Amino acid sequence: MAALRKYNRKGGVIYFVDFVYQGKRFRKSTKTSDRKLAELFLKDIEVKIARDNFGFDDLKSKQIRLSAFFEKYLQFSKATKAYNTFELDKHSQSKFREYTGDIELRKVSPQLIEEYKLYRLNHVKATTVNIEFRHLKAAFEKAVTWKHIQENPFKQVKQFKIKGNNFPKYLTKQQVQSLLNVIPDEDFRNLIQFYLYTGCRRQETLNVKWQDVDLKSRKIQIHETKSGKSRIVPINSRLLKVLEKLPRQNEHLFSYTKWHVTHKFKEYLNALEIPNGSSLSLHSLRHTFASHLVMEGVDLYTVAKLLGHSSVAVTQMYAHLAPNYLQVSIDRLDFKE
Repeated sequence: MAALRKYNRKGGVIYFVDFVYQGKRFRKSTKTSDRKLAELFLKDIEVKIARDNFGFDDLKSKQIRLSAFFEKYLQFSKATKAYNTFELDKHSQSKFREYTGDIELRKVSPQLIEEYKLYRLNHVKATTVNIEFRHLKAAFEKAVTWKHIQENPFKQVKQFKIKGNNFPKYLTKQQVQSLLNVIPDEDFRNLIQFYLYTGCRRQETLNVKWQDVDLKSRKIQIHETKSGKSRIVPINSRLLKVLEKLPRQNEHLFSYTKWHVTHKFKEYLNALEIPNGSSLSLHSLRHTFASHLVMEGVDLYTVAKLLGHSSVAVTQMYAHLAPNYLQVSIDRLDFKE
């Protein structure tokens, strides 16, 4: 059953058609204020509903299955996102499909998502579930944009709350020194120092080529970033000494795979037996870089630029390390009498 409704808009009257199709209610604009034209629009919808041959693209596309949508989305992801982000998209979608099967996109409901979250929690940590959740949510948001579905079901579901503080984990100066001392391999020690003095992500560092490094002007161009935007990282005197002694027989500064770097770093970290060492990872070197800059009085905006954060809001996670930064800022305000 379909019905014609009249709505008052700023530009005047517009007719809409209210109807039910395949058990769901829809409201479609006729894009006209002429009642006769609107009635023709209404009759056309009624005929198509009767024939079960509804012709609007946004409703027909609801029949798309997860496999087809994910394939389309991954093409978009690969073309527009950093490699690591693309890999996380692919991984998250693969795990989701393992659980749901190749169902129609429109059949993904908030209840199904809640059930999937609990299923994943039996296999991985809550933090990992949340990461996968965010990647899937972004994909389904794109499905709305592409008119495959009307609403994003992930918006009605919340991530897991992580117990304890969410402050970034970093190494103290003493722990950094102990870490460097425990690494016998000079090449790997140079790599760790590069992370510490640039704050680069794992893959950003491994992607750096000699053509990106300008020792004369003391700058490194970071191209393949998480945001897709390149940024400049300054070279301080400590890092300069490291770079000057690196061999140049390869195109890249460091010839390691990401998995080798991750596991080797964890081995050396475990050898230190530091408190809460299990909560530290290679990414903690990036947090170490940022945390010590903030503790040395560097403002959050500058730290955000060095890290390549899209917004200072992301960098706020380090604000607690500079408890006086608000007071210092407000003390600069002086309306002289």
